[in-house]
Amino acid sequence: MADETKRVEVFMGPYRNNLLDMRTAEADAAINEHWARDPFVPYDAEHGALSEQERADALAAATAWAQTQWETAGAGEPPPPEGGATRKRAMAAETPAGYPTRKL
Repeated sequence: MADETKRVEVFMGPYRNNLLDMRTAEADAAINEHWARDPFVPYDAEHGALSEQERADALAAATAWAQTQWETAGAGEPPPPEGGATRKRAMAAETPAGYPTRKL
């Protein structure tokens, strides 16, 4: 069936640390591109570490997939890059809190 879905655990890119339900073909592609895994299959101890180029390619594929999802949904902004938000917020209060104290 064309609309079958598969759950994947994303470990790289904007959707890192999330479980996503994707179409089976997209899920298989994500697993083969090394930015997602099947959460119902135990970790494979025999799988070797990725080279720096393979890591960069996997991150690029994950980011491209996320960008496509945002464009399809009509979102105004792309997802934030891996490792942090695109903007910072001030931690100070807009108006300082004032309260009466007892004078000694």
